[in-house]
Amino acid sequence: MTLVRLEPKFVERTWGAADLSPWFPAPPPREKDPFGEVWMTSDDCGTSEGLPLRELMDRDGAALLGHKVKPAFGGRFPILVKFLFTSAKLSLQVHPDDAYAEIHEKSPGKTEMWYVLRADPGATIAAGFTRQFEAAEVRAALADKSLETLVQWWPAQAGETYFTPAKTVHAVGAGLVICEIQQNSDVTYRLWDYDRPRPLHIEESMAVAELGPHPGPVEVNGNRLVDCPYFVTERHSVEGRFETASDPDRFHLLIVTEGAGAIGDHPVRAGDCWLVPAALGGYAVSGALTLLRVYVP
Repeated sequence: MTLVRLEPKFVERTWGAADLSPWFPAPPPREKDPFGEVWMTSDDCGTSEGLPLRELMDRDGAALLGHKVKPAFGGRFPILVKFLFTSAKLSLQVHPDDAYAEIHEKSPGKTEMWYVLRADPGATIAAGFTRQFEAAEVRAALADKSLETLVQWWPAQAGETYFTPAKTVHAVGAGLVICEIQQNSDVTYRLWDYDRPRPLHIEESMAVAELGPHPGPVEVNGNRLVDCPYFVTERHSVEGRFETASDPDRFHLLIVTEGAGAIGDHPVRAGDCWLVPAALGGYAVSGALTLLRVYVP
C-alpha cells in the first residue's frame, strides 16, 4: 500500500468566491458561477492511484479502509471533506439524520463540522436558535421573512471549530473559508434563502429540525477538535519531522490547512488532502505545517 493523494473536485455555487488562494491558487475554468466548494473525498474524486476514490475503495477493501471501518450507506466512502469559500450568506438550512435520510433520500444523514481557516472582519456563522421556539413561531417567521432574526449568529474567527449535528438549523455567512468535515451526504433542506430563486424545502426542514439553541464554537482542549460517532478530527502543528504509522483498524485523512512540507516522500502544501491506507505501515511527516487528521472512531 502507498499514500494516496486525493484530487480536488471544484463545485460552482452562487455564493462562491473568485479567489481560492492560497489553498487552490490555480482552479480550473468555471462555466457560470464562482467556485464555492472544493470536494476532496467524494466517491468520484480522482486519486494518485489513477482510479476514482470509490473504485479504489472497492478494489482494496479493508487494506484501505481498515478492519473496523465499513462503507457508509449505499457503499459510499465514509467521510466527505470539503473546502468552502463564501462571498454571500448560504441559505438557512438543515440536514436530516440517518433515520430520515436513509428512508426518504436513500442517503446517509449529514452531521458535520467546520474548521474556520479565514474569516473577514464581521463574518458570522448561524447555528441554532436564540431560544427554544415552537414550530408555529418558526412558520410565522418564514411567512413574514424574519427567520434569520430567530437564529443565533456567532462571530467567526480563524482557528475556531463549530460542530453541527444533523437536525441543526445553520448557515455559513459571507467572507469565510472553512474546512468542512461531514458524513458523505449532499442532502440539504433549505428553510430560508433570502428570496433567491432557488427551491425551499420547508416541510422536509420542519420534519427534522431541532428548534433550540446551539452551544456555539467548540471549546478545544488539546489536539482533538471533534469526536462523534461518524468522525474524529484532530489538529496537529508540525515543526521539523516526526515518525508515525497507519492504524490497521482504520484509514486516516491528512488535510494540510497551512504551510508546507512532506508526508512520506511526497511534498505537500496547504489545500492538499492525503489518504493514509490502514495497511500502509510507517511513514514520516516533516516541514512547517498545520494539518487536520480525520478518521472514523
